[in-house]
Amino acid sequence: MVIKWSKNINDDVKYYVRKKKYKKILDDIDSVLPDLLAGNLVGDKLEGFNLPEGAAIYKVRIANTSANVGKSNGFRLLYYVAIEDTIYLLTIYSKKDDERIPNDAQIAMLVANTLEF
Repeated sequence: MVIKWSKNINDDVKYYVRKKKYKKILDDIDSVLPDLLAGNLVGDKLEGFNLPEGAAIYKVRIANTSANVGKSNGFRLLYYVAIEDTIYLLTIYSKKDDERIPNDAQIAMLVANTLEF
């Protein structure tokens, strides 16, 4: 598997790093990358998207180690698995950050924008 970071997730990480209380966000993301690289698609598969055969979107819970909270109050990382064994990290948001939680239409737009690169 190959992992690619979308422009959007880079912007999300910068947003949280600027908030000062999420300084370990990159380490938190790194905690799931070995599983993804090994082909273990961790998290919950999101349904209801019109994707090509074999492609999928997943949401995985990640602990926020900066705030010393577990996975239930931590981050949500959305990623897209393409047919060519490429994983695109789409977005990350804090569970407590209600205004940043994407709806289905926004998730579909993230996938479309990411694949345009």
